[in-house]
Amino acid sequence: MNSRIRIHKVAIGVASALTLSAQVMAEQTPDGANAIEQIVVKGYRSSLKESAAMKQQADTVTETILAEDIANFPDLNLAESLQRISGVTISRDSGEGRQISLRGLGPNFTRTRVNGLEALFTTDSGIDQRGSASRTRDFDFSVFASELFNRIDVHKSYDASLDEGGLAGTVDLHTARPFDYAGFRGAVSTKAIYNDLNSSTGPRFAGLLSNTWGDFGALVSVAYSQVETIEKGYHVWSWRQANFGADNVAPSVDNAVAERLINASGADRVFVPRANNIASWHNDRERLGITASLQWQPSATTKWSLDGLYGKLSNDRIENQLSTAGTNAFTGDVNAGQLLVDGAIVGDDLMYASFENLDLRTESKVSYGETAFYQLSLLGEFDLTDHLRATLLLGTSDSDFDQPIHDKVFAEAEDHAFSVDWRNAAHGQNTYDFDITDASQWSLMRTDVREDRIENGYDIAQTDWSWAFDNSESLDFGLQFKQYESSGYERRNRVDWENDPTAPEAVFQLTEIPILRPYAIANNQATFERVEATGRISRNLDASFNRPGTVYQLAEDTLAVYAKYNFFRELAGMDVRGNIGVRWYETDQTSSGEVNTGEGLEYVTFNKSYDDFLPSLNIAMDLSDEWVLRFGANRNISRPALNQLRAAGQVGVADTRIAAGNPNLQRFVADSFDSSLEYYSEDLRFALGVFYKDMDSFIVEQSVTMPYAQTGYPLAFLEFDPRVNAQTEFTVNQPINGDGATVHGVELALQADMTFLPGAWQNLGFAANLTLADGETTLFNEGQAFEVTPPGLSELAYNITVYYETDIWGVRLSHAYRDDFIAGEGESQNVVEGYDDTSFLDFKAFYNLSEALQLTVEGNNLTDERIRQFQDNRTQSYTTSGRNFIVGMSYKF
Repeated sequence: MNSRIRIHKVAIGVASALTLSAQVMAEQTPDGANAIEQIVVKGYRSSLKESAAMKQQADTVTETILAEDIANFPDLNLAESLQRISGVTISRDSGEGRQISLRGLGPNFTRTRVNGLEALFTTDSGIDQRGSASRTRDFDFSVFASELFNRIDVHKSYDASLDEGGLAGTVDLHTARPFDYAGFRGAVSTKAIYNDLNSSTGPRFAGLLSNTWGDFGALVSVAYSQVETIEKGYHVWSWRQANFGADNVAPSVDNAVAERLINASGADRVFVPRANNIASWHNDRERLGITASLQWQPSATTKWSLDGLYGKLSNDRIENQLSTAGTNAFTGDVNAGQLLVDGAIVGDDLMYASFENLDLRTESKVSYGETAFYQLSLLGEFDLTDHLRATLLLGTSDSDFDQPIHDKVFAEAEDHAFSVDWRNAAHGQNTYDFDITDASQWSLMRTDVREDRIENGYDIAQTDWSWAFDNSESLDFGLQFKQYESSGYERRNRVDWENDPTAPEAVFQLTEIPILRPYAIANNQATFERVEATGRISRNLDASFNRPGTVYQLAEDTLAVYAKYNFFRELAGMDVRGNIGVRWYETDQTSSGEVNTGEGLEYVTFNKSYDDFLPSLNIAMDLSDEWVLRFGANRNISRPALNQLRAAGQVGVADTRIAAGNPNLQRFVADSFDSSLEYYSEDLRFALGVFYKDMDSFIVEQSVTMPYAQTGYPLAFLEFDPRVNAQTEFTVNQPINGDGATVHGVELALQADMTFLPGAWQNLGFAANLTLADGETTLFNEGQAFEVTPPGLSELAYNITVYYETDIWGVRLSHAYRDDFIAGEGESQNVVEGYDDTSFLDFKAFYNLSEALQLTVEGNNLTDERIRQFQDNRTQSYTTSGRNFIVGMSYKF
């Protein structure tokens, strides 16, 4: 029997039994009415106060963000709202927040649940250096409009009732339900979003309608937006050590520079920038989200909630690049005919290089990608007796990423002089010896097609029980069964047209999207029509075009049980509350794919099982009505990223890199401790916390460079690229369980309403937080061990929001700063890769025309902050994305 069908049948049987029991108990105890939770928040100030009150009453270190009003979340993007919480930092793409890091650990260490069910949403980045379609456990918050949610909980400390796997923490996203509101309610908002770099305006719409009829309620909400964004800048494929032959260095080059370029070996070789691209990425992003909820309370002791969520994110992208990547390319491998006529080395880097006899290349790319997400869940809540309460949660979700169009057209200009200068600028400054806008200088070089697909699916059934003792203490216990499946592929084909008399003429134009400087480039779609007419290439790719190492499947079946005792005591005049518990889980993991056996590729399956006991203790001491002292200790795990567990190796010809998986990786296991001192009053909230995590093992990439012939992979994988052969050096990366890692830090949060000030100044307030973090782990590059901070850890991050709010109007200004951080191991002999510090400034103002009608004005990224990626100390990419200005109107009823 199919395992998904089996889990559903078992769950339906449990649901029927619980419903029958609850109905019997309801007849016996007609007065045992349930209190229906109602979230009533109005305005930014009120949402901060309500969130603080919920944090104060929690037994664990939990932060909450609430909607300011019906269908009105504090930020346009969920990730950008989350960064307002201490310890949370975010990554950005296409001008929006994308993924979060919590307490110094990367996105893979945080689990995200939607309405109580673990979920995974993946999409891609248009910029290669940030990863294409990624198969990780990193939840992408860009899929959902914030208006679909009315609450986010961030569990920083762990207790046994939470799903295992969120070593850094767990994020709970909650959509609205009809019983959250009284009677008939609704809201609608419409906004126009203008991007000053792209000079375009897009719509954003959201609406919610909810009603209750006695014991039944229904709610539906819809959010839609479409916005065009631009990132423009400069990037290199990587910085790579290279040797120049004596024939490649002219007598005009300084003797010391020539000596090192020609004769240096090993670690003394000079790093050169590969490809030196002037680039721009245009994205037409369309987002649709729909939620629906039905609630039924047939008796005072039984309530059912049926929730559905649908999300679709489409990214239609255009990319233009001009690079030194022609046939005779300056990409780190010095080819015959290339001649360096001048150069300057700073440290270990070739910071200025002037060439003759170089071929240049433009790239025109068009891609259409879409991710569709749906989730359906059923929640039953039952008061079986005065002491016993039970819940049943059944759910399924799927996230399907599909990119059927990924077309590239390359044009080449042959035999030119070129120079690049990195010495006095934030990025490379390119000089060409010809008019790069002259279409007659360019000819069709190559056409590529590609297709990607990634599927993620969860089926979950869990039941939770709670026995309340007469002394306000309780025992919680539960059972969960979870099935997760991931599959996908990447398909590619290409045709090289250089020196081919049958090659069609490309259709040229000037770059149409904002870019550092214009140049002639092939019109992608018009040229592809001519290319397809030749019959040499087609977008209809079947399995024979699978890219090596991208076809693999992963399945995980997890059974978990837990018990947690919630205690409440009076001690020395203080209330001491909290919980102590343990969770046991067992995971059966299956990883399938093509592996290199040394004698060729073979499709194999790896099976593995593992289990753990995860204890947890959380204590909150109410020192007074205002002061709370907390302490927590727990053990938790995080599972390796999906691409790390793959039974496959991926060969990247363009970047001469092989990324291999390792299905035998062990999970991350960490012991965590945290403590905080918190103060709550009507106008002042303060929290000072410390945290420490000790991981007994940390997964790192082991990097080794060797000739392709020594890797064991078939020569056929080189895709007949004339620049790459068996002796070309490839960097081979494979994840391994390395030494352990530690992360520790301090969090400070402060909220204040200035009610002590005179007159209108009492409407002033601010919310600020600061996180200081540090940590250490070991990674391996070319056989050497390096001590670094764990990927995703910024040593300093802070957020400050200053607001002025009355019943009629209000304004707030928010500043978010994140220190630099490494994203992971480097490539091409670089030890690490990462991102520079960033500083973002946002603005929002509102004016209430009536109790129901509100006008808003917003501005995001007001300083047009740059995003710089680095390899060690070297710039890999440098981009800006412009400012967004939003004008809107909302009406509630």
